[in-house]
Amino acid sequence: MIDRRKLQQLQTREEKRFIVEHPRSAELYARAKGSLLSGVPMNWMKKWAGAFPVFVARAKGAHFTDVDGREYVDLCLGDTGAMTGHSPEIVAEAIAKRAREGITLMLPTEDSLWVGEELKRRFGLPYWQFALTATDANRFAIRIARELRSDRKCSSSIIAITGPSTSRLRRFTAEW
Repeated sequence: MIDRRKLQQLQTREEKRFIVEHPRSAELYARAKGSLLSGVPMNWMKKWAGAFPVFVARAKGAHFTDVDGREYVDLCLGDTGAMTGHSPEIVAEAIAKRAREGITLMLPTEDSLWVGEELKRRFGLPYWQFALTATDANRFAIRIARELRSDRKCSSSIIAITGPSTSRLRRFTAEW
């Protein structure tokens, strides 16, 4: 039989320990609540097991270090980190180079042409469009689906998706 009282005591002890051992994250979280909804940039970050999420100082490969100096093996990794690890040198260098040459353009660059041609070569699909966010990717998919259907109605089999596109998809689904 599980002693629920003892379990509650252990949970309370560990929650207090977490707060004591993460003072800088606690400070940043308190500050973040003044400008970020629920104190985090994206609401799923609020679902941390402790009293607040740890704030990350840096990440490399499959590891990250929080602002309190604690090191972690990142078992979540996130979208891109799961493919290449955090901050691979070759990618960091390419991003820095591109940033020095301009990244907020509303026009194509020769680099975008190279990427499109390389994707075509590797995967055999004739045309590509780039999205910087999941929201953009979902919006593009909806636009393409509407173009392919003569009656312009679409249905979606997407049940759940993470990120800010969730509310947009729910709203679109309701309107279809």
